[in-house]
Amino acid sequence: MKYSSIPSAQSVVFHCKSRGIKNVVISPGSRNAPLTIGFTNDPYFSCYSIVDERSAAFFALGMAQHLQKPVIAVCTSGSALLNYYPAVAEAFYSDIPVVVISADRPGYKVDIGDGQTIRQESLFEKHIGYSANLKQDISHATDIVKKYDPSLFPKDYSLENLQSQIQNYNDAELNNALKEAINQNSPVHINIPFEEPLYDALENLEIAPFCVPVILENSSEEIDWDYLAQIWNSCAKKMLIIGVNNPDSINVDYLNVLANDDSVIVFTEVTSNVHHKNFLPSIDSVIAPIEKSKNKELLFKELQPELLITMGGLIVSKKIKAFLRKYKPKHHWHINNKKAYDTFFSLSKHIKTDE
Repeated sequence: MKYSSIPSAQSVVFHCKSRGIKNVVISPGSRNAPLTIGFTNDPYFSCYSIVDERSAAFFALGMAQHLQKPVIAVCTSGSALLNYYPAVAEAFYSDIPVVVISADRPGYKVDIGDGQTIRQESLFEKHIGYSANLKQDISHATDIVKKYDPSLFPKDYSLENLQSQIQNYNDAELNNALKEAINQNSPVHINIPFEEPLYDALENLEIAPFCVPVILENSSEEIDWDYLAQIWNSCAKKMLIIGVNNPDSINVDYLNVLANDDSVIVFTEVTSNVHHKNFLPSIDSVIAPIEKSKNKELLFKELQPELLITMGGLIVSKKIKAFLRKYKPKHHWHINNKKAYDTFFSLSKHIKTDE
């Protein structure tokens, strides 16, 4: 089996394999050749070649959403990485674990007019779960690195000790990034500077990366069910809205209870993957006729819930948002292990558990 001769490229492949991340979408390039060599020469990984980076990122996004597991997207340096941004933003707001791995030029070649070079570090800062900016290896292409950036070589340190510090730093960053992707279902970005030569390969792994096992964390917290039940029982009008949702994530028995409760009206988005004859799958078809009615004020007040419960991801319907922002519920609970959006400006309780 072949490995890149660059230690950081070896480390990235090793860490991903150790975490059981096996699907890799690669957009061909030159600077990312060390990563391509590592992933494609290991039969553990299933690699997909997609030339256009924007398409590649959405392909990885869809695969991660379907598998509900992290999927890797690998690209070369420069503006190639910018084409990932639409999919990264979507993954951030939809909690989809896309692992973006970008090859970069060395820091001393950034902002000097070198080709296919931009400021890649922390590029997705506002729309990412974690940004891991790896340090450049100095045991690879040592003479070139020393020529262009001698500050990386303090006099009191040996090359071996310096490279060991770089390896430890990179291992820590990789551990943090992949933990975030697996535990929080967040997109993460791993940026790696490579100096040429890029295509040299080895038959054996020459490093021993330190990988911290990822233990799945339970984000559920202690919930005062008696208090919630008291509110539930005191409300005569309850509304449940289910947004983007994975198939079969909600127990059918619970749905049947809600469907047969006359105090509850259930709206489901097309993306909810929830179906029941007593649920209303077309939200706008309910709201639109009321908007056009002469008695719309009276009808909207009749529809206004005392208790609103939302679950799943983003809600698409603009009409239900406009309605509930004007006719606010007394209580709004959102059920989700990770986060709760105050979509209707009335959130009173984030119930941190699964649906």
